Amino acid sequence: GFDTALLVDAVDRQTGIETLAGPGTPLLTVTEPTETATAAAFAHTAVLAGKPRNAAPLAEAGRLFGRLAHLLDAVEDREADAASGAWNPLTATGTPTAEARRLCDDALHGVRLALREVEFTDGRLVHVLLAHELRRSVDRAFGTSSCSHQGLDVSQGLVSPDGSFGPPPGNPYGPPPGNSYGPTPGNPYGPT
Repeated sequence: GFDTALLVDAVDRQTGIETLAGPGTPLLTVTEPTETATAAAFAHTAVLAGKPRNAAPLAEAGRLFGRLAHLLDAVEDREADAASGAWNPLTATGTPTAEARRLCDDALHGVRLALREVEFTDGRLVHVLLAHELRRSVDRAFGTSSCSHQGLDVSQGLVSPDGSFGPPPGNPYGPPPGNSYGPTPGNPYGPT
């Protein structure tokens, strides 16, 4: 089973870290307990799936997911926390929004790299949630937008001549033709 003592310890450490944190405290010191807890939870999914070799890359993806969750919450709540006098890691450590964004972008990249090492039976849902939706969450929190897809070609029928987008060709949830992601079957993060 899953050792919940690690989660309890993370909660206890978080309280102590927040009490001691002040201007100049590295923001990643504050996010560490959350990172540790989510790393353990993600790694345990490898045990549940019977794929122990996935534990290390899933732990890394989980650690970075925890960082993102903590930072995005801090960014989204910063104004409300200031108005109510609630503790906020960005305010407490004096971390500028631009640095929080850099850390989020680095974590997003790290999640994708870690997931390249995971052997999925079917990685489509994971890809949607941890590549696309996670990126959208970062963009929403910082009030920006991005597009991670390559430009589409009119000659391929993916974009109409006037540049408008229609429905995607075929069934995006159906089985992919061949394995376009490399040596790990079903892994959308593998090399192209």
